[in-house]
Amino acid sequence: MYQLELEERVTATPTSFLAKNIAQLRLHTTTANLIGLLGGLLAIACLLLLHDPWNLRAPLYLVVVFWTIVRPRVALYLLPIAIPWGSLDQVNLGGLNLTSADLLVALLAISWLMSYTLRPFLTRTALATHALDDEALGIPRYLIIAIVVFLLAILISMTGAFSIKSSLKEVAKWLEFLIVVLLGARYLRSRQQIWIVVTIMFLAAISQACYGYIQYFFNIGPQAFIRAASLRVYGTFDQPNPYAGYINMTLAVALTLTLLGTTARTRILSGITTLLLVGVEILSQSRGGEIALAVVLLFVVTVGMPRVRKLIALGAVGALFAVAGYLAGVLPAHILNPVLRILGLVQISFTAPSAQDYSTAERLAHWIAGINMFVTHPFTGVGIGNYPDAYAQYYITIFVNSLGHAHNFYINMAAETGIIGLLAFLLFLGAIFVAGTRAFRAINARYQQQKHARAHPQAGMTLTEVAHSHAVMTLLSNNRALALGLLAALLSVCVHNMVDNLYVHSMANLFALLLIALIRLEEVTDTAGKNGGHFDDR
Repeated sequence: MYQLELEERVTATPTSFLAKNIAQLRLHTTTANLIGLLGGLLAIACLLLLHDPWNLRAPLYLVVVFWTIVRPRVALYLLPIAIPWGSLDQVNLGGLNLTSADLLVALLAISWLMSYTLRPFLTRTALATHALDDEALGIPRYLIIAIVVFLLAILISMTGAFSIKSSLKEVAKWLEFLIVVLLGARYLRSRQQIWIVVTIMFLAAISQACYGYIQYFFNIGPQAFIRAASLRVYGTFDQPNPYAGYINMTLAVALTLTLLGTTARTRILSGITTLLLVGVEILSQSRGGEIALAVVLLFVVTVGMPRVRKLIALGAVGALFAVAGYLAGVLPAHILNPVLRILGLVQISFTAPSAQDYSTAERLAHWIAGINMFVTHPFTGVGIGNYPDAYAQYYITIFVNSLGHAHNFYINMAAETGIIGLLAFLLFLGAIFVAGTRAFRAINARYQQQKHARAHPQAGMTLTEVAHSHAVMTLLSNNRALALGLLAALLSVCVHNMVDNLYVHSMANLFALLLIALIRLEEVTDTAGKNGGHFDDR
């Protein structure tokens, strides 16, 4: 209102040249302009006065800080880039290595806290803008309660921790998760903003894929990553398995949009992304990643393509007959033994494993160590984040060196937090999938309703009304595909975590971002057809 009054005064009141320019200056003295000018001046000063490497890093950090204060949503846009690439630029604070993803979450929280100080001032002056454009939480209360209960459970586990420092790192990780969920729900408000986050996530994953191809073609990597005379690509994640898990999170969304998207542009761009990501997924040679991708494909086809469900049901029945035949001795053992051997179910030695079986035996040994930790400390575990600290007391046979976790996140959680933490984590996952499933069902119901309306049009509809119906149908179809893809991405993490730990390299924050995008997508989908055939794109 204040700014509108100024505009009326400038355009309607005849004044002198000086007075008119002063009025124009007051008109354009907004929060964004003032903070942007201050940030630009500080950036130039840093370039001129600081030495390498801070003469480049400091201006970049300052620009991000100022823009996050003005537009907190910027932190959410930058997060998908910082998660894979942030490990290349770490800052050490008190012995804790913080990546740019950690710093972005901290800036997001700080900018939100500052809004409570700035809002009373800004709303009374010409500085008022849309910088404080948050709104009430749009996430289910039970989800927040489940996250808080999980946090309390891991705090309780610290009472028996071997190393408090190791525990604090894990606590900080899940506090960041909570911040992204709570504030992401406030600042991701429209369909356009959700698709921007997804697009940036695609671009970040494509950049990681290109880096993976460079590693493969130029053979850049340690000798330990060579399997069957081929280098396992690992991106910036130091290990092929978490790299494959990260790729799968984006690949699940891209694959779903390729199969179920409506517009040609959506399907073509998603298809290109899918091909690029599938290639590096294969080159990572991650068995956990391949299993998760297979589950994702089965899930998407089953839920998103009802006509194919009968074929899938027949395949499931055939698989059950094959298992029954193997157990009855009808099916020759040599057919399934290679698969069972890879899974670690037959012919695995813990004392003298072959080169082919070594990684499987090592994983199983870490599972056993984790189970022994849980048996010894059944209620509160050895302390969150303390699996590697306690491993020396629980290793078996030749596997004396810890891999950092139990290579099964559920066993790892039981070992570190006991039955209290494990149940709290399962409650946490349950709440996530209840919220995600409810969001997808609501979007799918809106899509089916519009599909039925299109199949049975009302008599006498004008061309404008027909075009409006087609536009709404297109948007709903793409939203439905995106919602299913986001749900599949969350599922891929949970499946892959059965043989690994993907909550590393700030991927817990990406998990939170995907969850919030899915939940908020339901709310903006409800506005379809009520705004001239368009979604709310504020």
